Amino acid sequence: MNTRMLSALALTALLAAPLTAGEILIPLAAGTAPDGTDYTTRVWFSNPGGVERRLSYTYIAPGADGTKAPQRGSLSVPAGDTMLATNLAPAGKNGMLLVSGAPQLLITPRLEAIGPNGGMRAATAAPVVSGVEVAPANGRLHLHGLTHRQGGLITDLYVINASRRQTQCTVDALRDNGSPIGTTLRITLQPLSFHGLERALASFGANGIDEARLAVSCSQAFYAYARVYKPGSAELNVVTPAQALGRDVSTVGKGR
Repeated sequence: MNTRMLSALALTALLAAPLTAGEILIPLAAGTAPDGTDYTTRVWFSNPGGVERRLSYTYIAPGADGTKAPQRGSLSVPAGDTMLATNLAPAGKNGMLLVSGAPQLLITPRLEAIGPNGGMRAATAAPVVSGVEVAPANGRLHLHGLTHRQGGLITDLYVINASRRQTQCTVDALRDNGSPIGTTLRITLQPLSFHGLERALASFGANGIDEARLAVSCSQAFYAYARVYKPGSAELNVVTPAQALGRDVSTVGKGR
């Protein structure tokens, strides 16, 4: 096998690989409810070590090719400090951050609902997507306990392509007895991209349902989660993928 062929194979492997060591994706869910409640994701970086550590971050807009997004900025976190990062993304915009840097740094994102008077109405932990959480190509993630009610709780679905190649994804909605709701939704995601589907269950024709399930699969490494909330209220939750019962701890991050 010649050097050119080896180089081509190495490039193919790099493009197909999901997140590398020291890289994470932070989904940013935002928006404004009819009553003026703002939804935003705040991010804290902590450095528990004894020396200053650095990171860089890139904002990726919904639907954009993340491999072509320019680096937005960098931060230094002093030894022992916890920093609330600001201006990581355009105000009020969904999307995600690609963050890389010292592996010793700790990251905590939180989704918040802020009322028109500036008071916090609700807050919940937001996901951090690394190689551990990412599902392998052609894997399948299930999100349980989802709701859509007119004037009540609604579900927004978010799908992330964690690879550096375009991917094809399918989304199926099911009732609690396993029967399908509507037909399979098919979406195409650009490399390292973020796709949001607001009022996801309504997209399948379910306008009044509880305990529904969404099943997501993609042809490249991916991740999916849901936001279940009542706009303008204190009801806010993030639903992450279900884990298999009895799964050995050593297999975490090696596929579902």
